[in-house]
Amino acid sequence: MAIYFSSNKIPALQAFSLHQRQAILTLAQAKLSAPEKFILNIIKLLLLIPPFLFIANLQGFALIAAIIIVLIAYFIILRPIMLFFAHKHLDQAIRQYKKSEP
Repeated sequence: MAIYFSSNKIPALQAFSLHQRQAILTLAQAKLSAPEKFILNIIKLLLLIPPFLFIANLQGFALIAAIIIVLIAYFIILRPIMLFFAHKHLDQAIRQYKKSEP
């Protein structure tokens, strides 16, 4: 399975606009099972706790720079993981989105 860094790179979502892709991904994330959600949340915690413990000891400009770096790294690392977990529910989410679309 390929690793996607953006939702517009997923073949099943290329026909949709940004707003539609976000809605479909929200539906796909809602379909995650409890263990999948648990694993995803543990991964988030493992990614966030160490940098924020480091940031707690910084002051001034180093603090601001560290926060910006952590936020960028968080989205670069977590987005592909979230897309990986949601990928297997995309077909169901697309069907659900098309049914609810006016």
